[in-house]
Amino acid sequence: MILSFHPCIDADVNVIVAGRAPGPEEEALIKGAEAIILPQGVRQDLYDLCRKHCKLVFPNYDHRYHRAGKIGDTLIFREFGMPHPNTRIFQNVAHYRKQFPLHEARSPFPFPFLLKGNSSGEGHMVYKIHDHEQLQNILDQLRGMERSGLQGFIVQQWIDHGGRDIRVVVIYDRLSSYWRVQKDPQKFLTNLSAGGTIDRSSDPSLRQQAESMVLRLCQQTGINLAGVDLMFDQNDRSSHPLLIEINYWFGRRFFGSSEAYYGELKKALKRWLATFDPGWPKRIR
Repeated sequence: MILSFHPCIDADVNVIVAGRAPGPEEEALIKGAEAIILPQGVRQDLYDLCRKHCKLVFPNYDHRYHRAGKIGDTLIFREFGMPHPNTRIFQNVAHYRKQFPLHEARSPFPFPFLLKGNSSGEGHMVYKIHDHEQLQNILDQLRGMERSGLQGFIVQQWIDHGGRDIRVVVIYDRLSSYWRVQKDPQKFLTNLSAGGTIDRSSDPSLRQQAESMVLRLCQQTGINLAGVDLMFDQNDRSSHPLLIEINYWFGRRFFGSSEAYYGELKKALKRWLATFDPGWPKRIR
């Protein structure tokens, strides 16, 4: 039995578990499944239950929950020896202040540098820090957020990316890439939500370098559904691309629409299933 928890992918058995923990009925189905298909927004409790009882689960989110956020991304890059900007990890503001006391006016990197909240997305809680006064204001904000449970941040060396970076989209065995370009010189974020635009054609050789690095990352980690961001240092044209972050939830604008994205996802799932049994692809719709 192929079991699908994905609302847009029909299989032998289809179940929707939205906003609640899986119960005994779902667990029984999971135990009897030959393969399981999960949505991108799957809860960790459901994912862990599927991984416990079934060997074939798509997507592979083993790192998503156990190495979460930007801290988790940094740990992955370090473990697998992947090039990325020089980064320091801090569990909270107190941890930062223990290493960089306020009265000493020191910082992890020369100004400017980046400070990124661990759980931030779409450019939120990402700050370009220019001086100690701004840094203190941001740390005060983070300390207030810690009271509501938002813990951890990274401080990262500033890399001049020339106003653009690369998004490589991984859907099982296919990689697609595009530049995200910020035309406003006053902004450093290239996210589409921050005014960035998509460039599908410029510098194909650089995009190929980025795709090759992401392929290596996927081979080492098992990641098979993500949007991976990379950039090049404009001050070092001989450098390799640098990994920025792994986005397990990514936008659909590159594909043109959600419908087009799900069409690509369904074809990828059929290729994935075919590696285990040539008849399995016919069992999803």
